[in-house]
Amino acid sequence: MHERKRALRSELIAVRARLSPDDRAARAVTLADRIAEVPGFSSAKVLAVYAPLGTEADPGEIARRAAARGATVVYPRASRGDRRLSFARAAPEGLVRGPVGALEPSPLAPEVPLADIDCVVVPCVAMSRDGLRLGRGGGYYDATLPAMTRALRVGLGFEVQVVPELPREPHDALLDAVVTELRVLLLAREPRSREAGA
Repeated sequence: MHERKRALRSELIAVRARLSPDDRAARAVTLADRIAEVPGFSSAKVLAVYAPLGTEADPGEIARRAAARGATVVYPRASRGDRRLSFARAAPEGLVRGPVGALEPSPLAPEVPLADIDCVVVPCVAMSRDGLRLGRGGGYYDATLPAMTRALRVGLGFEVQVVPELPREPHDALLDAVVTELRVLLLAREPRSREAGA
């Protein structure tokens, strides 16, 4: 299973890397249009996004639009020795390099409880049509998402990253929606405790 995931990860990162920077930037704007089609997204008062690593789909325009409508935008923060992420309020220009190499809020940024997050935009290496995602392999989101009891889970990526199926392990967290520059896939997952934005 791990070898299969590793091979898929390498293959799909290479596919994504073939998109030019200008192409990825144009697609990122389209992603911001598409994500508004996800029920519950536009009413989310607290939105978690991420700072892209490498050639990941950039949710920066999504964050800008959410902040413009008054939403609180938070970013993940990793801690050494702990797989569960915390989230804190921060502006993109205030992010600093964290322990796993990603840009994240500074240690002084105010933390937001996981249960207060209405929607979480999740980075993906690959997404399947049944709601599975393949991440970078650290397991941070799989460890964190179950504690985000009210959050709508939206996987973000490019159409070239959508695959018919992915190998599944018991700890893999399912998505509620997959958003690419071409479409939105709405998926059936176990019910959340409250609707996003409630």
